[in-house]
Amino acid sequence: MRKYFGMAAVLLAAQILYSCSNDILGYGEEVSKGQIVARIAQPATTRTAMGNAVDGSNAVGIVWTDGDEIGVFDASGASQKCYAKVGQGTAATAAFAASGTTAFDEPVYAYYPYNEANASNDVHSLVGNLPSEQNMDDGALHGDYKIGRVTTQTGEGGYEFEFKHLFSMARITIDAADTPLKGETLKSITMSVSRGEAGVPIAGNFTFDAQTGSWKQTDEGKNSITLTWNTNSPSLEQAFTCYTSLFPVIHSGDLFTITVSTENYKAEFTANSLTDFSAEQIYTFPVVLDKYETIKVYDKDGNAVQGKFTCAALNVDGLPSLINSDGPGSDGTKTISNIMNGIGYDFIAVSEDFEYHDELANGMTNYNMGTYRGTVSNPFGKNNTDGLCFFWKKDGITATGETMVDFNEAYGGLSGGANELIAKGFRHYEVTVAEGVTVDVYITHMNTFGDGGNTEDDPWVHAQLSQLRQLRDYVVAKAKENKRPAIIMGDTNMRYTRHQIVNNLINPVTSDGLQITDPWVDLCRGGVYPTWNTKSLMIRSKYAGDVENDILCADDQRGEVVDKMWYINVPGAAIQLKAINCMNDVEHFAKSTAQVSFSGVTIEDINGNILDNQNVSYTKVNGYADHFPVVVSFEYTYNK
Repeated sequence: MRKYFGMAAVLLAAQILYSCSNDILGYGEEVSKGQIVARIAQPATTRTAMGNAVDGSNAVGIVWTDGDEIGVFDASGASQKCYAKVGQGTAATAAFAASGTTAFDEPVYAYYPYNEANASNDVHSLVGNLPSEQNMDDGALHGDYKIGRVTTQTGEGGYEFEFKHLFSMARITIDAADTPLKGETLKSITMSVSRGEAGVPIAGNFTFDAQTGSWKQTDEGKNSITLTWNTNSPSLEQAFTCYTSLFPVIHSGDLFTITVSTENYKAEFTANSLTDFSAEQIYTFPVVLDKYETIKVYDKDGNAVQGKFTCAALNVDGLPSLINSDGPGSDGTKTISNIMNGIGYDFIAVSEDFEYHDELANGMTNYNMGTYRGTVSNPFGKNNTDGLCFFWKKDGITATGETMVDFNEAYGGLSGGANELIAKGFRHYEVTVAEGVTVDVYITHMNTFGDGGNTEDDPWVHAQLSQLRQLRDYVVAKAKENKRPAIIMGDTNMRYTRHQIVNNLINPVTSDGLQITDPWVDLCRGGVYPTWNTKSLMIRSKYAGDVENDILCADDQRGEVVDKMWYINVPGAAIQLKAINCMNDVEHFAKSTAQVSFSGVTIEDINGNILDNQNVSYTKVNGYADHFPVVVSFEYTYNK
């Protein structure tokens, strides 16, 4: 007599994960009377939960390990027996025998994993726990609850079962390249999920029904899951993949916070879910640390050593309709506000924030805000407002030390660009983007251009360059005093092609021993400043057909806009900045599009070649305001 005569043989996906496999029914032993042949339903197609997928794999396989047990019911759903895995080793399929009792003659329902707490429960009243703390030293997958049901009777008198996963599964691939974590030993990964101000419970206690597959959470749950390694920690010299189960309650747009810890460093970033989660789905989390713009890296003492942040400058075109009838108005400003709040720049400088400030501020629910100085209430005299405002994220960013400085010179009177209708100037904020990482940020709105020439013989140009020099001297003095980076951002109303910015800003700052960079010049123009006193380089969405004075650029990025951003590093200082991306954000702020055609146009192609007398047709994007935001992503390093 065979020792395990009458045992139940169960073919399932199981606890330890291996790479993609189609061999789900690989069990080849002869099936005897009374046995169960159980199989897992084919996995659903993998979906990317955030970021970009790192491979094309669509499924994972799971293998049984020694000590696994399942609970089995007959048709009544009231009588339950425990079946234990027999044999040694791990396998994609395994045999299970009734433990301490005889096998059912007609098994109908089953679930995994068996638990003593469920021994006296019927098929509708099972309890479980998806733990928020999971030790991964043995590679086992925690909280992988499955339910099975008989599908057919085999020719040998056995039964075939099909099992399905109760929850979602996350496949997390960590790539630490180009970060201090590369080569380190992984200690833990934490995934937390929030929706607005509230946490989303992805782990905790629950009840479930092995007949219907329904489940219900029975406690407040935990909005985070932490995987830990103590004695069998993997190296991050190469990309590493691990898995976890989680409740399928995540919605598209929910915010993931991912924390990766090694023995010496901790990296943390946020990203929004790209999809709604469902049971039986596998979701990929490509944790390529260096690719996330919200990444922050800390040493073991909690000091920030590396990270990223993104900032934007936008003229919101908010003068009253009496002065500016073509502006976005109340509705358009609400839309601009909602777009910025949704994108989630770390901090934002706005100008011309006058009449529709309430609409702008009310939509910025994720941000704190600097001082609003009011609208233009008197069109016949100077108004005590600069039209500037500063927004910074409530979560993770602080801004202090607000200082307002009026420009000493202006030109144009009350009606000429409204230059003397308001108190134009600049503001200074001390912005902390991570613990110990503070940057001096200057926001501004400068005098308009008067089309009277490109030298300071023209009073408009003189006023603009005078303002630039005043701002420059202030920034340089503070940089030397504070020994930390500075960012200048805002509507300058200037172009390199018509203002001597290099001579009045770039060269003097460099001569003072500081390092100044224009991200647009560096990243979009190959590091070459446009030549002064030449035709304006226009982005496609702002070209109006002026063939005498303008050059049409190949796209919306190579062209120059009057909204600028510069950054300054102090050589040898603990904190250093590097711009890693710069763009005119036309895509997110598009109100409409129109097909346009022009003749006799001078074009600059994508390689910088100038082509004269061209005929062009293209789709032009119209924005809500008369400016698109300039957006720059920075990487910082902090050597304390």
